[in-house]
Amino acid sequence: MKSLVLFSIGFFSFSTLANLIPSTQNEFCTNHQDKSRIQDYLEFSENLMSFKNDGGVFDGGVCWWHSRFQRNMAYLAIFKPESPIIPKKEIRNLLNQIRNGKTVVIVPGFLNVKDFTQNYQKEIQGLLNDWQILEGGLQGGWQRGIQGKTSLDPKVLSPMMDRLYDYVENQKKIAYQKLQIKGITAHAWLVHRMKKMEDGYILSYVDSNAPQEVLTYHYKYTDRSFFIKGYGNFVPYLEFVKEEERLTTVAKSYCQTGINLLPDVFENPIYEK
Repeated sequence: MKSLVLFSIGFFSFSTLANLIPSTQNEFCTNHQDKSRIQDYLEFSENLMSFKNDGGVFDGGVCWWHSRFQRNMAYLAIFKPESPIIPKKEIRNLLNQIRNGKTVVIVPGFLNVKDFTQNYQKEIQGLLNDWQILEGGLQGGWQRGIQGKTSLDPKVLSPMMDRLYDYVENQKKIAYQKLQIKGITAHAWLVHRMKKMEDGYILSYVDSNAPQEVLTYHYKYTDRSFFIKGYGNFVPYLEFVKEEERLTTVAKSYCQTGINLLPDVFENPIYEK
């Protein structure tokens, strides 16, 4: 049986937390010039969502949208703790900007993701519930959750993991993975670091079911699937790649011009190939 490991495996730089949380355009752009800083960002609990996956249709959770909201904040949020907190009646507009991922978002009155999401947990949960209904139900995104196998030949799974390693460690991206579990259940997590081993890879990831922890998993080249107690056997699929490209494009545009200019060329992410 594979187990979760709750300690650092030494593949992130020890940048100070304060330097990783942008409060100015220059700090924001420094993070995006050295993309590993965005990955390091997720190593600190202060930068992680304060509440776990909950709610959703039939109380089945909103893990897909919880993970994507977390990634959006890591890529596009600037915190201004010295600024006044906006009234709660206006918070929905700010949350929608974070959800849409089409603009750099200024978060006034808070130091970090943890404090912000703790203060607005009810409002964020409501947004995640609505996001799930819109994409998962009305737009047919539920079909995405039944696509994929729960076990693969190692000769098929291994190249998938090689591609993930290239995506995370060479391209310096935060990977969204859908976890295809037996039945019609599909979970999700964010992989932000990987370490190559003789027998496979160690993944460092953030799971919305334990959002304040950084977890690790040891995948071996001979594996046909992953296994975690409570999830059973599953295969992780790299998805929402174009959504990550959009986040990167938004950040690049902001750093080049100082304003948000996003070409409207990105498809609805639930229809990504």
